[in-house]
Amino acid sequence: MAGKINFNSITLCDLKFAKNVKGYDAYQVDVALDRVIDDYHFYENFYKEAKDYIAKLESDVKKLRDETRKKDIEIARINKRIEGIKDKTNVSSENIDLLQRINALEKALYAKGIDPTKIR
Repeated sequence: MAGKINFNSITLCDLKFAKNVKGYDAYQVDVALDRVIDDYHFYENFYKEAKDYIAKLESDVKKLRDETRKKDIEIARINKRIEGIKDKTNVSSENIDLLQRINALEKALYAKGIDPTKIR
């Protein structure tokens, strides 16, 4: 967004116009009002772009929150599946044998075209 702001609150308050017979110099007032209008156009465009950008960011945040919830559910499910393995006090050669058997069974299921992660 290219543009320059002509006035801020201080410069706008400090505007002075030359006086003539009928009041203020109309040309000076028109030029100042044109610059104020330019500022309004700039602010309107900036507001619209900022509003669109905020809406996009909010949408992205919602998607990321949904993905995080799904991942948290998946992590909880996996943690529940490996509870017995994770406990270091119960580690034994039997656990390793069970893991080897599970691995062999999963390979057999994959060979038959069945995804063991989809089985409940």
